[in-house]
Amino acid sequence: MTIQTLDKTGSATEHEARLEAATAVPVEKAPAKPKAGRGPSKLAGALRRLAPGKGSGGSPVLIWAVFFRSVVLIADYVLASMTAMVVIPMLGAWLHRQSGAASGDLTMAGTVAMWIAPLLFVVLLLAAAEIAAMRGMWRWSTRRIQAVRDARTPTLTPATAAPRTTRPSKKTNRKRSN
Repeated sequence: MTIQTLDKTGSATEHEARLEAATAVPVEKAPAKPKAGRGPSKLAGALRRLAPGKGSGGSPVLIWAVFFRSVVLIADYVLASMTAMVVIPMLGAWLHRQSGAASGDLTMAGTVAMWIAPLLFVVLLLAAAEIAAMRGMWRWSTRRIQAVRDARTPTLTPATAAPRTTRPSKKTNRKRSN
């Protein structure tokens, strides 16, 4: 008998090892866990458990509404802050250098025409684009909340939807001759 056999079975003799092997109850293997990179992640599984279903389980609609609106408001805040604190000052500095206002060669009218007016125009374009993006995100969250609400309420089908047998009367204005 080898050392490996002793380690595996814990028996002292080969005869006992054979008896244990012959009378061993087959052990069912546990289901294999998905390997990393395959299958859903833990976060996806948690979100799937929280996702609304047709039953009464899952999170309330109010929690989903607060979640989606919070995500949109945070994204709006980050977008507006980054534009106001990073994009616009960098654009202003670039326009200031490119227009020649940095060298002091321009008059006040030239500074307005070559630097301030283009900057104001680009800032207004950025503001309009941000407002459109923010409205789009708000509408997206509204659609997601409505999907959650629709999944929570059972679909009501009319039980006695009889087909319409009478034809609708046409109402036309014609002159009648006497």
